[in-house]
Amino acid sequence: MKHRLLVGTAVAVTATVPAACASSAPSAAAPAATAVPTCAATAIGAWIAIGHGTDVSGTTDYPLEFTNLGRSACSLSGYPVVSAISSAGVQLGSPAGRGRQLAAPRVVLAPGATAHTTLAYQARLASSADGCRAVGTAAELRVYLAGQKNAAYAAFGLPACSDAGPVYLTITEAIRAGAGAD
Repeated sequence: MKHRLLVGTAVAVTATVPAACASSAPSAAAPAATAVPTCAATAIGAWIAIGHGTDVSGTTDYPLEFTNLGRSACSLSGYPVVSAISSAGVQLGSPAGRGRQLAAPRVVLAPGATAHTTLAYQARLASSADGCRAVGTAAELRVYLAGQKNAAYAAFGLPACSDAGPVYLTITEAIRAGAGAD
């Protein structure tokens, strides 16, 4: 079962999260500590801040947000592995590319705190590039966080290639502290 959460102009979809993991009020990111465990995908709400997308030369950058829905602090780092998927759960096209930032600091999230990265979407590559057989609309993004075998899901309807080929999604930077939709 997936929970759907509406956040302003952003749509949030989380992996299965027990009600006991829900957090009340968001708080600032907790200070880094060595004993803070990695965030489990089941305790992270992933969502795209659709209303905060910026279009530059045919590429739209969207904040991809991660909110700690658990009751204790956890940490994230690096680049998530992101793929567009159909409503049947089938991957559409190639996985997202990633930026070249070498340093990927660890971000510690207090319960209710949010971190983000940027998802760049090139619509023209998803519909007209060689090797891309366009489909209707992807239903959501499947997001694997570093070191996780379970995925979080973020609702995001977008034209998508049905075959591997052109990379039309790119995670441009490592996960950073704070909400990108501010």
